Amino acid sequence: MTQDRFNSLHAIRGIAAIVVLTSHLVLAIPGIDLLVWADPNATRHFTWRWENVITYSPLHIFWSGHEAVLVFFILSGFVLTLAILKARDSFANYAAKRIVRIWMPFAVALLLAIIASKALFVQPIGDGYSEWLQHMPPGAISIKSVVGHLLMTGLTQHMTLSPIMWSLVHEIRISIAMPFIVWGVLKFPKAMVTLSLVLLVPGAIWPEAFSLTASSVTQSLLQTSIYIPIFVGGAFLAVYRDILKTAIAKYPTVVVALMWAMGILLLEARWIIYDGLLFSHISSGVGAGLIILMAFASPGSSRFLDKPALIWLGDISYPLYLTHFTVLIAVAKIGTLIGAPVWIVLPMVLAVSLLVADIFRRMVDSPVQNLNKMFSAKPRTA
Repeated sequence: MTQDRFNSLHAIRGIAAIVVLTSHLVLAIPGIDLLVWADPNATRHFTWRWENVITYSPLHIFWSGHEAVLVFFILSGFVLTLAILKARDSFANYAAKRIVRIWMPFAVALLLAIIASKALFVQPIGDGYSEWLQHMPPGAISIKSVVGHLLMTGLTQHMTLSPIMWSLVHEIRISIAMPFIVWGVLKFPKAMVTLSLVLLVPGAIWPEAFSLTASSVTQSLLQTSIYIPIFVGGAFLAVYRDILKTAIAKYPTVVVALMWAMGILLLEARWIIYDGLLFSHISSGVGAGLIILMAFASPGSSRFLDKPALIWLGDISYPLYLTHFTVLIAVAKIGTLIGAPVWIVLPMVLAVSLLVADIFRRMVDSPVQNLNKMFSAKPRTA
């Protein structure tokens, strides 16, 4: 994997993390939350009200949190496939590395969320914020609840301290299975495409498959199944990366721009085309895959994304994802306490989130990555 390709995907990871943060900042604005979760058959339509403009137009790309997570999933499938193809780890070593990489920073971030919740427990979030944010702070914290969070069960009551962890539940399950997915893509590519289509069936007949929380572990596992095809797509991109890169490199700039536009359009299909659960899941997955494809296969796109600021965002992307919601709750509570208006508090959340993420990277995430090297085997040689 060439350095420019690595940097471009690293930059995409950082951009996606910022989009997730921005999504929560926007949802904290009164009225936006009600618009986003309104009945699509009754009220979802484009008007020239500013709330509708940023929601039902391509501008939604700047705060499409769920769609950004799908980009993370495609990217994980791609990067993990490259690592699996390069390394000669045993499955036990591979699984240990994935658990350490995902779980340990999460556990530290959860501890920070508990400390912040206890320190500001009695302070409510003011009426100047959305109903969604006002109802987000957890109630009483029990040992049973904390253990449930740490076990990543995916149950509703075990994600109150860290609402963003729904994606980590699916990520850790699927990433551990990635060696089998990569083997299937290499040996039986047509069968893997068929399997991916079959795994989408729950989404066609059961709307709860797209819920971010679950009432049972069985339900949570079924929810995981609809995200496996996203990782499979990332694996296909990695396996056929050289062929794809050769083909895309021949495209003129205008075609590359149109492919980027198509990727964004498909990623945002839920908001600007049609809000069907399965339709938007598939179209957003394809759009995320197209974005990743252009990021690593288009030389011009790779150069454009290879910027120090974007690489830094990539470096702090996981810490930012883990900690930004705790920062949002804490700063909103402090802002309420001192009477600061929302339009001042939310930019402060952005700045503090970036600062906390960088500190978390230096003190937690980087040491965990160094620890992970203990499980690494030497790469295969030609």
